[in-house]
Amino acid sequence: MKQPLLNRREFLKTSVAGAILATSPAVDSLARDTTPTSSKAENKRSENSSSDATRQGTLIKSDMSRCLPEKNLSRTFEKNRWHLVDFETVEGVKGFMASARPDQTCGELTLPLDAQGIYKIFLGIHETKSHFRGRSSYGQLEVKLTDDAGFRRVGPESETVDEDGTTKFGDEDPSIDKVITEAYWKTADITGQSLTFRQMPYPYNRPEHARIANLSYVILVPLTEQEKRQWQEIQPREETRKLALIFCTGQYTGHTRGTYNFHPTSRQWFKDEFEPYANTDIKILIFEALRGSSCVYKTKIGSLGTEDNIWQDNWVDPLAEFTKLAHDNDMKIFANMRFIGPQFPMNRSPIAWAPNYWKHPEWTMLTKEGVPITNLSLAYPQVRKYWLSLLRETLAYGTDGVQLNLNRSEPYVFYEEPVVRSFQEKHGEDPRKLSVEDPRWIAHCAGYLTQFIREVRALLDEKPGRELGITVSGRKNGRPVHYEENHCDVETWLRERLVNYIMTTPHLHPSLLKKWRKIGGESVHLWPDLMPRAQSAASYARLAKAYYEAGADGLCLWDGERRTARISEWAAVQRLGHIQHLDRLIEDGPSYYKGVDLKYLGGFDVKWSFKDG
Repeated sequence: MKQPLLNRREFLKTSVAGAILATSPAVDSLARDTTPTSSKAENKRSENSSSDATRQGTLIKSDMSRCLPEKNLSRTFEKNRWHLVDFETVEGVKGFMASARPDQTCGELTLPLDAQGIYKIFLGIHETKSHFRGRSSYGQLEVKLTDDAGFRRVGPESETVDEDGTTKFGDEDPSIDKVITEAYWKTADITGQSLTFRQMPYPYNRPEHARIANLSYVILVPLTEQEKRQWQEIQPREETRKLALIFCTGQYTGHTRGTYNFHPTSRQWFKDEFEPYANTDIKILIFEALRGSSCVYKTKIGSLGTEDNIWQDNWVDPLAEFTKLAHDNDMKIFANMRFIGPQFPMNRSPIAWAPNYWKHPEWTMLTKEGVPITNLSLAYPQVRKYWLSLLRETLAYGTDGVQLNLNRSEPYVFYEEPVVRSFQEKHGEDPRKLSVEDPRWIAHCAGYLTQFIREVRALLDEKPGRELGITVSGRKNGRPVHYEENHCDVETWLRERLVNYIMTTPHLHPSLLKKWRKIGGESVHLWPDLMPRAQSAASYARLAKAYYEAGADGLCLWDGERRTARISEWAAVQRLGHIQHLDRLIEDGPSYYKGVDLKYLGGFDVKWSFKDG
């Protein structure tokens, strides 16, 4: 029987590093050396400020009316313009924030920074009340410095899990409309640079994601000489590249809940997407190129998500672009496959079509009662051959390996005729009369999945050096995964040296991690996921430290493309391969984010206004 997998809280309590969490005092505020105190938008912070955290030379850029071009700005709510709204915080920062509706085209704005040297950059964002409240973590606006290769998505950091006690604001908390959320973006030499920002591009501005874009202020904090040395120390090096980012491509194929597909037509679009991963501790970009038969590349076998299934000349191939970007940045890239079948019958978006399923419904999985399941069975050699043919297409791009998502779409075999028959021949019993947790039945079903993994391994070995990663389940809906949902025989995979990386999501019990390490030896990489997707910078660092102490040699990030817009959190995540600096991240993390109460907004007193529901 499999050992139980713990959730994040349980893991921290049972691990060596869990003692850190148990003894950490709650952080009541986010006081730090960048607390805004000056009421002058463009002046250096007063040296006589009452704040003990004030740092001489800090600049507050809070007047967005200075942005260029002026034609993109309006003080009277003109259509297709950024709206300038006056504000003042309780800490004394005054200025004009800029906001833009997602249903209008307002253009880019550039804010001169007028500074020289290395600075920490903090962004202040306000999210106003509106019907544009897309339930999305993709972001609210995009930003870049002059020298950056691409734009970065930035968003409000609500619904964050904060076991370290720092303050965050959730969508259900009405105070989110009365604060400016101030988050650390990055440290950079900004000599001669400006900050350019814009609304979210398609498809991130679709109704299900759309939010009003806003930039309220920018804070620039000069580094001390010691901080400059520390900044150099945390630059990525080969030995710190210990992270894998799993990129879900629902924005391309359409999400399983039912959205339209998207085929990018600009190479710059991919540079923008890749920008958060550059110069980080990420070693492997795991790109979900295969969502069932929906392919995020120029396939000759699978589905492109269009009725004619013909590749258009103006489409840019996502797998080709990300492969080039990864290799240019000394990263590996794995093509990821998820065994998605047809979706709920009323969901007629492209991801639901699953044409390969309907071509051969005779190969579907079946319940004990003979009722079809919405996935094809790996018990059939023809099904395994089809999946292998798609994987072979992705390897032709020069990718470095394959990642199988076995934490979704389970099971992979069930009570199909050949599975039942072979079990009866071996054990003399009808498995449909046994418990799904019968050890013999579990091992029998797991054998079919292992056979497929052997075939994938053989495919990869056609070109030595290509690697196999597998994502397996941790917990689902707050409970351990049941055997009927998961026939993953990880120990056999390790003994046969079939896999190079085992990545678990959402959590992994430290005792199981140690057991797998003993079986697989040092040649296998055990990289548990850092769940939940939204947690504070210090919380990320604590969890990473706990996993390393338990025996992990790296970490993975499921839905990593959704995490980058939470810039204060990503500032810590991107450096989690620096094991020797995790204690510093834990200590500094609370300074990466704060909520600053508004005093006045648009001429109104905020405390007593906006209370109409």
